[in-house]
Amino acid sequence: MKEFQLIDEVMPDLPPADQARAMAVRARMLGGARRRHRLPALSRVALAAAAVSLVLFGGFVTVSVLGGSGGETAAVREPAAVLGAAADRLAARPPGTGAWWRREMLHVRVKTKDHPTFTVEWRVKEVLWVNREGRQRTETGDVVARPRTAADEQAWKDAGSPKLCKPSDDCRLGRTFFTPLGLTLKPVAGLPTDPEALKAEMLRHFPANGVDSQEAWLWGAATWLLLDAESTPGTRAALYRMLADLPGTQVADGVTDLDGRTGVALMYGASPARRQIVIDRDSGDLLAVQDALIQADGQASESGNGEVFDSYVVKRLGWTDEAPQE
Repeated sequence: MKEFQLIDEVMPDLPPADQARAMAVRARMLGGARRRHRLPALSRVALAAAAVSLVLFGGFVTVSVLGGSGGETAAVREPAAVLGAAADRLAARPPGTGAWWRREMLHVRVKTKDHPTFTVEWRVKEVLWVNREGRQRTETGDVVARPRTAADEQAWKDAGSPKLCKPSDDCRLGRTFFTPLGLTLKPVAGLPTDPEALKAEMLRHFPANGVDSQEAWLWGAATWLLLDAESTPGTRAALYRMLADLPGTQVADGVTDLDGRTGVALMYGASPARRQIVIDRDSGDLLAVQDALIQADGQASESGNGEVFDSYVVKRLGWTDEAPQE
């Protein structure tokens, strides 16, 4: 039996769209087979069955555990299915109550250039408050510089515990502000919750100056709506779906932020630097917006995990009756 004959036999009974998905799975697996040793015939049948299961069971890869007496089955969800489920849970949540929308985050920058034997991490806490009338207040703490890990701390001590901030730096940590929509904050809560309608509304504010492509501009605007504006859960879920459908966007599961939390991520940008929006798999909450160095191909590119060098780590986000201190 030739490789993937099972797919060839099943595909005539599938709708055209599902046939295309099966062909894509087949092409990826055949491509991987060329780079590896030839699989035994029994394993090839299992892979073919897994590819068919991906088409038939809506984003799950189902692989039978061969050789066992119980015929056990393991199901692995595709990253796009994980993202879709997280967006569904987020969209089902109510907009929230309270007088103030509060977002607390840590801006973390990882620095290696000045200290070649160890890695330094600069952190600053920022809290953004927005009330129902659109009034804003930002509270920013002092920058804290420290070795990144225990091993870095030991290397720092071995190097004589040098200052972690040069006098020229003065431990300043700049903030990147993402593309706003030219709106006041007041109508943000009324933005559409349908991805296509939301995209159309956002593009009404696209500056036709040729500086950015529509895709790059939408990424910047979406990041602002997720991180710096009181957008509703329905709008935030629509932003995830809109970004996932943009050309050049990749979805990867198992991506970790600088606080060690793991989620599913939307990724965009030319290698090696990629922008990542990391999302909690269960709640759909935003975990982090981060920039990472990821090689163009290979396992690191597929998993989305790379060397994070700049990150906005979200600690808390949503409406509250708590108010900022005057």
